Amino acid sequence: MTKFKKLFLILPVIIFSLYSCSSDDSTSATVTLEGKWQYTRIGTFTDNQEILMDYQHTPGCSKDYIEILPGGIIKNHEFNNPNCQETISTGTWTRSNNSITVRYPDQPAIPGEILELTSTTLKTKFIQPDITDIEILTRIP
Repeated sequence: MTKFKKLFLILPVIIFSLYSCSSDDSTSATVTLEGKWQYTRIGTFTDNQEILMDYQHTPGCSKDYIEILPGGIIKNHEFNNPNCQETISTGTWTRSNNSITVRYPDQPAIPGEILELTSTTLKTKFIQPDITDIEILTRIP
């Protein structure tokens, strides 16, 4: 009888421990890709290693960002011309699990992979003919 009593007391602790170790609800399965994302870091793979550096926004201008919109629309907002005027490139995106493909007019589709997606961070890898790009973005309101 005491074995059952101990088991009865230990079982809730085990169940609680398993539940509290379950995946965080900010993982890519529950976080939407749609939203505004500011460029934070960029880089590439060299000799199977990530080489990352801070994204260089144009000093004195608004920071570059992308909008991933419902309906498969993506807008890249850049402020890198002499007067900080905004340039918007509009394209399309599709997602299947952790695969993402981006296409801008008159350019070939760029296949990619979502390496990390949380409520605050989006990390992607895009494979192009000559280079593999890594982008780390931070969600903005």
